[in-house]
Amino acid sequence: MKYVVTGLKLAICLAVLAAGPAFTQSTSDEATSNTAAAPVAYVYVQTTKGVNLYDAAANGKLTLAKGSPFKTVGEMIGSNGTHFITLGTNWVHVYPVESNGAIAKQVSTANTQDYDGADCGPTTNAGLDHTGQNLSVMLEYGSCDAIQSFKISKSSGELTFNGALVFSNSYFFPQVPTITANEKFAYVENNRGDFEGAPGPLTGFARGSDGVLQFLDFRETDPTPWPNYEWVLNSVVADPANHLAVVIDGYDGNTPYEQNTNVQLASYTEDSEGNLVSKNTYEDMPAPIVAPDLIQMSPSGKLLAVAGNGDDPSDFNQPLPGLQIFHFNGASPITPFSKVLTSADFYQSSLYWDNNNHLYALGSLKGGVFQLFVYTITPTSISEAPGSPYTIPDVEQNYLQNSLVVVPK
Repeated sequence: MKYVVTGLKLAICLAVLAAGPAFTQSTSDEATSNTAAAPVAYVYVQTTKGVNLYDAAANGKLTLAKGSPFKTVGEMIGSNGTHFITLGTNWVHVYPVESNGAIAKQVSTANTQDYDGADCGPTTNAGLDHTGQNLSVMLEYGSCDAIQSFKISKSSGELTFNGALVFSNSYFFPQVPTITANEKFAYVENNRGDFEGAPGPLTGFARGSDGVLQFLDFRETDPTPWPNYEWVLNSVVADPANHLAVVIDGYDGNTPYEQNTNVQLASYTEDSEGNLVSKNTYEDMPAPIVAPDLIQMSPSGKLLAVAGNGDDPSDFNQPLPGLQIFHFNGASPITPFSKVLTSADFYQSSLYWDNNNHLYALGSLKGGVFQLFVYTITPTSISEAPGSPYTIPDVEQNYLQNSLVVVPK
């Protein structure tokens, strides 16, 4: 099995140009938020001036919340409903979340350099588990990598170090490991980039009750490949029933960068021991039209959003930027649902679902204009929410920046 690095280090020009409904605080915004029905989700967007909070109505319409932007340190990681988490170069920061979604003053910090794994360098990313009480922090630089685990107190927000997995940098994880529905296992792409003897197309982990990871010795049965080709597995997400959706590339054994076909989407089933099996084949797996740099599973597990930044649309051999929706069918092959919904570029963590059939997608247009697209999507229909897309000035986004966080109510 061979590997290719897919991560992109990008710096995006920021602009404050208006190409649609722009969000600015006003008296009318405040009046709307005070009189409207309770939001179905809180939507947070990182800007150069702080974190903007938007209330999402039942129809997907967004209203800028009073007090935005909120001042925080570092990049957004997520929220468990009671506390909001950000990540600096070395520090984890915790802020209480008020009943209206507002971010209050910082209550807790932890210096990752005080714990096991500090020798591996600064932080690169982090993620919450499904309970929202365990935080995994990734550190990488030099000769080793580490994934630290912290417990977040639900009442006080205090951080407690639970342990760390430290390993050599023969592994390269561009993403935080994806935790499956049973909370017992996690998987991530392993892209070494040297195409020499890398162990398995996915790297698996067993999770302790405290969130601490250990490498998992598991069996993986991949889809039937193209004749004389083999698979490289990339982005991975989980559904609520212990299935995985995985971006999968076909390469021959001699020219690893000579791609045989468009990138395809595969489905896997996880058993009680963490082994993965796919019954898909190269003939029945769909190939997305857009570059599959990001994939997100809906809470129901029935829909899969795929987005990316693509290359020159005039070059038919290159994937396109944009957003596309697929039906996810558990162990059965994934099937196409939509055409390309928008031609915007999407980077990093810029796709989120809520629990009311809404998909939020933060993309950039030519010239660095950022827009937040909101869609109402069911297995039988797709419609853009009222007011979408919203032009958002001063969006801050780079290779490691998580610029969008959605917290369903």
